Amino acid sequence: MRAAGFTLVTSAPEVVLCHGGDGTLLRAERDWPGVPKVPARVGARARLSPEHQLPAILQRLRDGLLVRESLGKLELSVSGWRFLAMNDIVMRNESPATAVRFALHAEGPDAAEVTGDGLVFATPFGSTGYYRSITRSVVHAGLGIAFNNSTEPLAPVLVSGERAVEVELLRGPAVLVHDNDVRALPLREGHRFSVRASAEQAVVLGLDALRCQTCLKMDGSRFNPH
Repeated sequence: MRAAGFTLVTSAPEVVLCHGGDGTLLRAERDWPGVPKVPARVGARARLSPEHQLPAILQRLRDGLLVRESLGKLELSVSGWRFLAMNDIVMRNESPATAVRFALHAEGPDAAEVTGDGLVFATPFGSTGYYRSITRSVVHAGLGIAFNNSTEPLAPVLVSGERAVEVELLRGPAVLVHDNDVRALPLREGHRFSVRASAEQAVVLGLDALRCQTCLKMDGSRFNPH
């Protein structure tokens, strides 16, 4: 960063470099919410052409050529606590030997009691991970809900706007996690939580460099962290 002409600071940054993988980006958004992030893959872990590696990305950042994107987040409310997730929120059985039973209250007719391994709530950005592995689909807008290994096949639920989706755990035990935070929240019978699309967003610069392996889209917009 210094060699590219940037000054390193320990507070009030204008931009945060996330040098690693998706988990690094998610962790950085938790630590520095709202501050623009620049994701860059570790070269040894990804088959990237030179223009997608760190030196070229820093050059484009310095020249103001990285495309700015705003990504939606999810808001989790549980037991008076509030958490934000950029990727997904997952409820699943605490023990692999025991399924969980829950009731989901969302748009349209409420689902009957569901038994299975749990639920995955995903943003469009996060739906290319765990959500897609369950549904074989992705979310293009709003909030997606996938039923993980339910005893009866259930199609994913798509929720638009900021309407809250409430879940009641009827039989546990279960755990609740948001993004890759290792601090799992325990859930027991009778516990409730809600998930909604948040008004807060994550700002990412140069995300298209990770999506495209052959070209970096440049629209001429200048870097403006505000």
